[in-house]
Amino acid sequence: MAQDILPTAGRSGLTAQRVDRTALRVNQGFIVGLLAIGFVFGQPWLAALVAAVMIIGTAAPAAALFQQIYLRLLKPSGLLKADVQIEDPAPHRFAQGLGGAVLTLGVLALFVGQSVIGWSLVIVVIALATINLAFGFCAGCFVYFQLQRFQRR
Repeated sequence: MAQDILPTAGRSGLTAQRVDRTALRVNQGFIVGLLAIGFVFGQPWLAALVAAVMIIGTAAPAAALFQQIYLRLLKPSGLLKADVQIEDPAPHRFAQGLGGAVLTLGVLALFVGQSVIGWSLVIVVIALATINLAFGFCAGCFVYFQLQRFQRR
């Protein structure tokens, strides 16, 4: 997900990673905004664009478009301040990948004429990204942690 990952020494001497939560919120804002515009104006290409950005950002976080907008424009201009937290970026990447997969299925449905299914999947991604943006609850991160817990059993 849109994140600024920096190594830092933790208490145990192990290297910890840091995530810029402002970058995450910018990413979610772009996802919600572009998908909502695509839905309202019936433009599936916008959903396809967001899906591509999400998938690429999951596979190569440094190439994430919305993260680059934050890192190269919004943060240096002083419009937004970093909110760096020590945490594992893996749950955020997993959540973005899961959202990108759901969105890709929605886009495929839209392009084969299954509008109700396609836009419904787009709306699910909009709703979950909005919940994360507004309340800080990441459903994809929750799934990630549940899968981790299940694997340990």
